[in-house]
Amino acid sequence: MRDRKPPRRYYTAVYTTALITLVGAVVFYDGAPKNWMQYLALGFLMIFFHTRSVNIGKRMNFSLSTATIFPIIFLCGTTSAMMMSGLSGVVDGILGKKSWDRTLFNASQLAFCALVGSLVFRAINGSIDPLDTRGFVSMVGAALTYIIVNILIVTFVISEFTSTSWRARLATVGISGFNSSMGTSFMGLLFTLFVLSYRFWGLLAFGALLVHFAELLKATAVVSGEREKRRELEEELVIDEMTQAYNFRYLSNWLNDSDDAQVGVLFVDIDDFKVFNDLYGHAEGDVVLKTMTETIKKSVRADDQIIRYGGDEFVVLLPGMDSEGAKRVARRIQSNLSKLPYATWKKPITVSIGIASTPEDTTDRRELLLLADQAMYEAKSSGKNTLCVNYLQKGPA
Repeated sequence: MRDRKPPRRYYTAVYTTALITLVGAVVFYDGAPKNWMQYLALGFLMIFFHTRSVNIGKRMNFSLSTATIFPIIFLCGTTSAMMMSGLSGVVDGILGKKSWDRTLFNASQLAFCALVGSLVFRAINGSIDPLDTRGFVSMVGAALTYIIVNILIVTFVISEFTSTSWRARLATVGISGFNSSMGTSFMGLLFTLFVLSYRFWGLLAFGALLVHFAELLKATAVVSGEREKRRELEEELVIDEMTQAYNFRYLSNWLNDSDDAQVGVLFVDIDDFKVFNDLYGHAEGDVVLKTMTETIKKSVRADDQIIRYGGDEFVVLLPGMDSEGAKRVARRIQSNLSKLPYATWKKPITVSIGIASTPEDTTDRRELLLLADQAMYEAKSSGKNTLCVNYLQKGPA
């Protein structure tokens, strides 16, 4: 799990959370649960769901355990909710082979959130009658408090662990975490009312429904993960490893696509690149290629494609752009190159650019690329550091 040693303030946050939780458990102790069968069944479901969390994107996990903590809070009391929350955190840490500090924090913060939610529930009314206004408000208030406190504590400790801004962490995962928790909290309120109405059989029926839902989520997460891995592998096949631009395989796929939408094409060649390599070596030549890619990327739109055609040649695809628009982009590339610092090189990087577009010049993509290539050679023969628009029809720019 660890890439580096956590800072001391992270451990301070973990120990503080654990200490406050322990003190709260003693101060607000309200005895053992009255219905042990109901309590153990809910506890089993909570632990099961906590160990069956699924990834949401790359920043957070989703679990149905929140849907089971509220029936425990509302039906079993503060101490019972804290004990089961802490136990689920410990079991998850053991089964997930998590570090001792992470296990301690998970158990403590879950128990603390249960404590705060329970206190709010008791302070407002403590009734689980949804037809009673104060009872409804007490349940919703407890749920909102639990969610907000949980998000605040988790993001704070993560920010301490990573030495990043707490506000930035909240902005990144706070809203998405709140939205996902609201759904499971609503399930928890429904679960509570179901158990209240149908007692143990209601618990079994709604619990079975949640278990089935959890399995569907797990299966969906697995499929989504496999799809993401496949997409990443496919991207690796069409990405040039050194420059991170697309490679010829991507261009070949594009050429074989029958889409006839308008597109402008730039064929870019670095002037005197062989001479540069001879003077400064291939390592500096690689730096030039990377610099070229970055400069082109800053000169085009986010949805334009940059392709390393081979060696020192690049192709830029400009969807929805005619020759005049492509010419403006080409001049922007040359202008941005001229602004680069050249402390270690005797001469600036310049490029010759050929331009062609569809359907102005042709509707065939292979011919379009050929026309842009020919225009590039015409630009190079015209003195380099210039551009040419499909010279067969329009002449030098």
